[in-house]
Order: sequence, then structure tokens, then C-alpha cells
Amino acid sequence: AAGQFLIDAGDLTGALECFDRLALERPASALPHYFRGRIFDRMGRLDDALAAHRRAIELEPENAECHYRFGVTLARNERCADAEASYRRALVLDHGHARAYTNLGFLMDQRGDRGQAVQLFRRALQYNPHSAEAHFNLGALYGEHGNHEEAIREFRHAIRLSPDSVEAHYNLGIALYEQGDLDTALDAFRRVTRLSAQHADAHYFVGMIYFRKGLHAKSVKLLLSALKTNPDHPSILYHIGMCYNHLEQPAKAIPPLKRVTELSPDDHRAFYALGMVYDRADMRDEAKQAYRTAEARLHGDHMRVA
Repeated sequence: AAGQFLIDAGDLTGALECFDRLALERPASALPHYFRGRIFDRMGRLDDALAAHRRAIELEPENAECHYRFGVTLARNERCADAEASYRRALVLDHGHARAYTNLGFLMDQRGDRGQAVQLFRRALQYNPHSAEAHFNLGALYGEHGNHEEAIREFRHAIRLSPDSVEAHYNLGIALYEQGDLDTALDAFRRVTRLSAQHADAHYFVGMIYFRKGLHAKSVKLLLSALKTNPDHPSILYHIGMCYNHLEQPAKAIPPLKRVTELSPDDHRAFYALGMVYDRADMRDEAKQAYRTAEARLHGDHMRVA
């Protein structure tokens, strides 16, 4: 109990001392080695973590949790094939191990086997309908494949089970944004920023929603905030430039749009927007050159640009 308390408190060294002592006092028990493996993993001591998990399995080879935790360490260190084998072994020993189904589903999704991933996430929910993680992973999978309605449903399930999950609120916002429900998406992203004030991506999407609503003064403030953590993000720069254009400040629009053309030299849209703000700033020669480049990029003919 002291060891688990110290893990939760972030005192990994103190926790390790507890489980080292417990391993001496209970030499036939897998439990202290199982926890030692988890602690070594969090410390970045992979070889020690793997050795501890193997010792736990050696002592209790029919313990599904030991195989599951071994798989977690393997997966965290990108040994996916070995992790899959460990998760599958855990499921042979315990058909109702919901977390093993969830983690195995995540591996299948990474592999590109969407059908099997969905089945595994649903199997996890069959055994543990209160798994926020399984609902979240299902939502992410649906969202990646454009099934926004299903994604929204799963993210809302995840939020009901874990109301303070930043990632669930954020991904719900993305699904709603992609579906065009801007007001509800705005609520989701605002919830993210309340839970994590420095979440730059959430600030970006709030800015984008304001942009799409025509609230350009609000939009540019949030996009500038998002730009601080990602200064070369073409979309952020482009929309900052367009906000300034809509706010009748073409001189301020030029630097971000020019930077977009440097970052994305084949983007005809950026060159056209740059030409437009040059034009509005009475920089006629620069505007003509930007328009010519936009036309050449649009037709894929870079040789036409002098």
C-alpha cells in the first residue's frame, strides 16, 4: 500500500524501495516484481523493467495481469509484435480482461486493421462498459475514417465516464467542427482550455471557429496565441493574414502570408491571398508577381514564374 501511494505521489525511488523489500519478504509472489516493472518503465529503465516483468510471469505464469503489464511496457517501447503476443496471452488466461482488449485494439488500429480494432474495442466495452478509454479509442477510430456521428457518440460516452479528460473534449470538438456544428464545437474547445489553459491546438480551433463566424478580431487574438507554440504552422499563419485582411490591415497581413508562401511554395491559395493584400497596400508590382505565381502554381507550371 505504501508503494502504491508513493507511485501516485510521483516518488518512484521510494516506491521501488517498498517493492524491493516486499520482493524479499514474499519471494514466491509476482506482485512486487509486477510493480517493480511498472516503476522501472516509468523511470526509463527498459532492461530492468522487462527483467522484472519476466520474473513476475515466471513466478505466476497463469496470472493474466502480469502478461498484460508486460505487454504495456513492450508497447510503450515500440515492441509492438511482442506486446501483441503478451496481450493475447492475457486474454487466453482471462477472457474478460477489458484493458487487454483495449490495448490490443489500439495495436490493430496502428497496424491498419480497422475492422479488428473496432471488434476489440467493443469487446472491451462488453466486459467493462465503464471504460472511458475504450469509448475514446472507438471515437478516435471513427473520426479518422470520417464517421463523425459515431465519433461524437463515443467521445460523449468517454466524457460522461471521465468528465475531465482533455483529449476526449478536444476530439469531440474536432468531430463537431468537421461536422459543421460550430457552436457545440466551440463549447467543447472552451472546455479544453478551461482544463488545460495552454492547449495551443484548442486555441487554434476556437480561433478557426471565430474566423468561420466572421469574428476576425477575436479570431486573430487566439490564432496569435496558438502561433507562439507552433510558429511555422501554415494554416495558422494563413488565417492570421486573412483576419488582418478582413480587419482592413493589409500591412499586417503581408508578413504571415509571405511566410506561408515560403513554407508551402506550391500553395496557389497563399500566393493569391498575398497578391490581394499587396494590392490593398498599394504595392502593385509585388501584387502582380504574387498573382502570376498563384496562377502558375494553380496550373502546376513553375516555369511560367519569372
